Formats: sequence, C-alpha cells, structure tokens
Amino acid sequence: MSCTTLRKAQRPSLPNNGLYALLFICLGVLAQGQETLYMPLEFKKAYENGSRSLNGLPGKNYWQNHSVYDIEVEIVPGTWKILGTQHISYTNHSPDSLDQVVIRMYPNHYKKGGLRANEMPLSNLTEGMQITDLTVNGEPVALEKSTFTSELAHADQTKKEADKISVSRKATYLVLELSDPLPPKSVNTFTMAWSTEMPLEYVNKIGAYDAESAFVGYWYPQIAVYDDIDGWDKTEYTGAQECYTDFADFNVKVKVPKGNYVLATGHLQNPEAVFSEKELERYQALTQSGQTITVLDAKKRAKETTSSEIWHYSANNVRDFGLGVSNNFTWLGKPTLVGDRTVASNILFSERDQENLRDLMNVQNHGIQFLSNKLPGVAFPYDSFTTFVGVPEFDGMEFPMMANNGFSKNEIRNNLMTFHEVAHTYLPHWVGVNEIKYSWMEEGWVTFLSIKYCQDLYRGTEHENFELERSIRSYNRSAGTQWGPPLFTPSNYMVIRSMHFQQSYRKPAFMYLALEDLLGEEVFKKCLQAYLERWKEKHPTPYDFMFTFNDVSGQNLNWFWNKWVFGHGHADVGIAQLEGDQLELENLGGFPVPVSLKVTYKDGNHLILKKTAGLWSKGNDKVQITIPNAADVSSVGLITDAFPDVVRGNNELQLPQ
Repeated sequence: MSCTTLRKAQRPSLPNNGLYALLFICLGVLAQGQETLYMPLEFKKAYENGSRSLNGLPGKNYWQNHSVYDIEVEIVPGTWKILGTQHISYTNHSPDSLDQVVIRMYPNHYKKGGLRANEMPLSNLTEGMQITDLTVNGEPVALEKSTFTSELAHADQTKKEADKISVSRKATYLVLELSDPLPPKSVNTFTMAWSTEMPLEYVNKIGAYDAESAFVGYWYPQIAVYDDIDGWDKTEYTGAQECYTDFADFNVKVKVPKGNYVLATGHLQNPEAVFSEKELERYQALTQSGQTITVLDAKKRAKETTSSEIWHYSANNVRDFGLGVSNNFTWLGKPTLVGDRTVASNILFSERDQENLRDLMNVQNHGIQFLSNKLPGVAFPYDSFTTFVGVPEFDGMEFPMMANNGFSKNEIRNNLMTFHEVAHTYLPHWVGVNEIKYSWMEEGWVTFLSIKYCQDLYRGTEHENFELERSIRSYNRSAGTQWGPPLFTPSNYMVIRSMHFQQSYRKPAFMYLALEDLLGEEVFKKCLQAYLERWKEKHPTPYDFMFTFNDVSGQNLNWFWNKWVFGHGHADVGIAQLEGDQLELENLGGFPVPVSLKVTYKDGNHLILKKTAGLWSKGNDKVQITIPNAADVSSVGLITDAFPDVVRGNNELQLPQ
C-alpha cells in the first residue's frame, strides 16, 4: 500500500509534527513490505467519485436506487398460473441521467427455448412471463415493437424505432431505451400487467411441492440494480447463480382460493380477514407465548373452490419478496426473544415429512439465538422468519424472512440446512452483496457460520465437527485443479457444479477460518460486526469487506487478500526436513494457512505446536520452526483435522531411532 493509500485508509490525525508522523507511517509501510491490491478500473472510478472509501466505509457520495412495489396478484393452485398488476415508484438516487431501464423477468428461465444452465423437466417449460400495458411516467411502451431480440453474445442491436421508448428483449430481461432519460434524484412511475406460472415440479429453488402447495419466488417483474460499479446489471439469469437486487418496499395483495393460506416476506396486514376466530387467536399468540403453537392444522382447515380471499403483506427495505401457498401443510410457530423484542419463528411442513421434523423448530430458534448473541453477535435483523419444508429433494433457498427447504434422512444435515438458510438473513439479505458476481461473499460466510454453529449445537458430542469435517472433505476433492480460479473471478461464470461449490462455499469458508485464527476471535468478531453495521441495507463489494477488516483490525492484511482473493492456489503444506532444531515447512499450495504440528518424542510424549497464517506473511514459501528438544524427537506430523491439506503424502516425517 502506498503512503497515500494508507493515509486515506486509516485517516491518521497529523498534529504540529504531522510531517514526522507521516514519515513514520511511510517508513513503517516500507519496513513491513506492505502490498497493494489489484483494482479494476470500474472500482477505481467509484473510489475517485467518492461513493466508496478506502477505509471500508460507504463513501460520502454513496448512493443506491430504491423502488416501491404495489402488487396485486392472483395465484391459481394446481396450474400455478400467476396473474398480476403492479405500480412501481422508482427513485433514481444516482448522479446519472438514465437513458435505459432494465426490467428483470426471472420466470423466462422456464420459457420454452430459454437460456439456462441447469436441467429442466419438460413439464416445467412454460410460455415465460408476458408483460402488457407497460407505461413509464405515463408514457405507453410499445412492447409489440421490440427492436431487437437475441441471445447471442455478440449480436448487433438494430436501429431504434421512432417511439419515445423502444424495447430490446433479452432472454430474462427487457431493456427500455428512453428518449427522455430519468434525471438524477427523480421519482419515476412504472405500471404494468403481467402473467406467468410457477414450475409444476420443484426445480432450482422454487415451484410446486404438489398440486396443493408451492413456493413462489423470482415471480414478478423487477427493476434491475443500477449501481456505481457496473451501471445496469444485465446478467442473464441461467439458474447457475442467484440474484442481485436492490432494497425496496413491498405492498402485496395475494388472491387465492379460500381455504388456502399464504406466508410471505413481511407482515400480514389483514389477519382478521383470513383467519377463523380460533386461528386468529393462535396466530396472535405467536408473539406472546414461549411454547410451540399449531397455528394451522391442514387436516382441519376447510377447503373451498368457489370463493377467494386476499392475503395482504407489506415489507420495507428488503431485497426481494417470496411467498408460500398451501392448504395441506401444517404451520407451527414458536417465538424467540432477541434482546427486548420477539422474533416470530415459523415452520410449515407436509404430513409426509412429519416423522423427519423431530426438533427442527428448536433448532431454528437456537440458530436465531446463536447468530444474535454469539456469532456474528448482531441482533437478528427482522422480527419474523419462516421455513417452508416441502422441497422433494435435499435443497434450500433463502428469501428475506423466509426459506424454502427440503429434507434428507440425516437429522444433522436437516438441522444444518435450516441454520444455513436462517444465517443468509444477514448475508445477502441484510447486507446486500451481489450474489451474481461474488457468491463467496455470502455463501462462504454462511458456510463458515454453519461450521461454528455445528460446533456450538453439538459441543461435546461425536457430531461437534460434522460440518467442519464435511467441508474439509469437499474442499480436498477439487482444490488445486483448474476449476479453482481466484475468488475475485465473477461467480456467474461458474456453471460447473463442483466448481461453484468449491469457489462459493468451501474455499471462502476456510479463508474466513484462517482469518479468524490470524486475528484472534475477539478482533475478528469486531471486524465482522463493523462490516455488517457499515453495509447493512447497502451493496458492498469485496474491497469494502477487505478494507473494513484492514481498518478495524488496524492491520494491513493485503498480503493475505492477495493470495486468497486474487491469487491461484490451495491449502497444502509439506514437511521438508529437520536439521538440528529447525523444522523446515514448505507451502506447496501457495495460500497462507494456519499450521498445526504434532511432535512425538521417543519417550512417547508429544507436543502440539500451532502457528497462524501469519507464518507466510512475507510471501515466503518456506519457513523454519524451532522444535524443542529436537534430538529426542521420533516423528513430526501435520494435524489436518481442523484445516484442509490437499496432498497428504508429505505431512509426516519419521526420524531415525
């Protein structure tokens, strides 16, 4: 890091002898051999414009756009057709005049002939999303006059029509070309009607559980993110990655046949209209009782087909809106206290899964408490969380205040899946990272937290390190291959499943574990809490995360980031030799990793030596460690049960007896 960069990052105060203080800082930098981080031009521009700061805080000119969605929608169980109208109030907080607007159409992922990276049952193929009656600030959009249709990466756009607003159609979004741009700081209105349908078979995290129940996600036309790094997000949704969405306010009215019930992101505004008297009493007890409550028993709920009812939900400043619909699931609720407020915790499940449910409600609430009080030790951001358990495979997907999960026959995996999705509340839903480009900034964190949660939940039992051991095995299977590019590589290029799991889940989780070991638990936790607080309800990039840890820890960790985030490599340390009392270790994988050694003596005693990743802070690939009483040593071995090591053949040194 240059002296200029350091001054901006740490903002030292300069008294009368400020020149000497600055000189001291610069000499310190040179003495420590501090490094700089590679930064692409689009990121440099954001720092130059003041929307980001080199100390990891949002810049003085930070901005992000915001929408208010008013949606009225009818959902038809069985066919799972969705008919909607919506009004969007869109505020352009950016300093730019927007001559384009991008509208996402996620259901086109299921369109016949659509663009996708995953297998799709033929029964799930649809006509996609149809938008009609689209207006922008009252100006009708001639959707039938689309000027351009192509899924080819290098196709040229044809000339615009003479209309004030022309349309370019991509696979999963529309681009509106505006002759009258949206001015900075302006509030703009979009209205439209639309229709689509959910997959008839669950696939890719949404769709029908059966003819009576479904989880509805990625379902409404959504204005894409326009940010200070990339401008408009024009990434196609292929199913290989998740989503990047702005924070928005939602006011949603869901019409379903009477006898169905709807749980959704946000707060139910009309419980008196949709519950019977006894159901309402149980629903209201969710915030009052410490016991598990059966809010709805699907076997006893009347079902009608001749009339409908409307479930009205609202949510403010959330990244998305998801909902589940059923008339044959059981709804259990058990509130949990977080500080001085109550979080309404809910689980909905099919009767077929009841025998596997076991203690999942208590596990979910234990997870909320763990996240709030232990790690990250930040109060759960929302006052409700609901898990739908109906997915016909072991899978899970997070939405704001909700999750859509499946069961395996393994109780531990079920418990950890439930926690995993609850933990996503913090990242990416409260701290709105770009999941499309940087899935490691949310999946990696949640994998790290799941390892810690498993150790807490099963402490003192044989399952304490279940998640850690599983993650080590998964990491070792593919680390060091060509499918492991630097973490900074945009995640949406990772369409190979094993590559995605390594890059998004395993590798970053072990980076965070190495970082925690390096900084110590207390400093690490302080940095993590600062990162969450600084970037809650905002859009951080990898640099905002790294600069925050540099700033709050008071350390320049760029040597660590350069290897783990920007470099090629893997976790692999070998024992080279023991000469005298100096044990030589070789970093064969290149990543700065912690090292644990078991030194066994001829008398049968042994010594455990532990070193943090700081062992490699000078960029060295070999180090010497002093071994006490080296003449009496019979063997030295690397301990690999707490951190991965890809090649095991060089982990043991046997000495002559």
